[in-house]
Amino acid sequence: MIPFNVPPYTGNEDQYVLAAMRSKKISGDGEYSKRCQKWFEGNLNCAAALLTPSCTQALEMAALLIDIQPGDEVIMPSYTFVSTANAFALRGAKIVFVDIRPDTMNIDESLIESAITPRTKAIVPVHYAGIACEMDAIMDIASHYRVFVIEDAAQGIMSTYKNRPLGSIGHMGAYSFHETKNCTSGGGWLVDYQR
Repeated sequence: MIPFNVPPYTGNEDQYVLAAMRSKKISGDGEYSKRCQKWFEGNLNCAAALLTPSCTQALEMAALLIDIQPGDEVIMPSYTFVSTANAFALRGAKIVFVDIRPDTMNIDESLIESAITPRTKAIVPVHYAGIACEMDAIMDIASHYRVFVIEDAAQGIMSTYKNRPLGSIGHMGAYSFHETKNCTSGGGWLVDYQR
């Protein structure tokens, strides 16, 4: 059987996991959580970074922070994981899917503007496989129509767009640490809020 993925293991993890367990503070706001959040805040140049238990919860947090209400519309690519849509649909948003570009598998930025209506509240670009969406075009559209951009950078940790980290360009970004991602802790996500 060929495994779907092999999680990275360097050997350093053992000492950190043991130290965290011995600290008697493993509920999420211990030393390592704070160090991780501080690292992301510095490297993403964001106002705040918050670790969350799952991808869905990071995106749900973003939906709460922009006050998604029933009837609001959220634009996202037609090719994404269900959690991207669920986070907004659970708050009553109408999901508006936009087709993807065959060369990147990312949202086709040339189709976003035609999907915008007066009910549009946010655009959620998904950086598939660490390949950046065309963020300049997306941010220009968002600025023109005064809508939020929440980057789903689940697969984009340490990837960049014009020398800027993915997830740090929009108003908020969400990252995954699932074992299949390029930076893993076995699970969990991070949501960041831009200045």
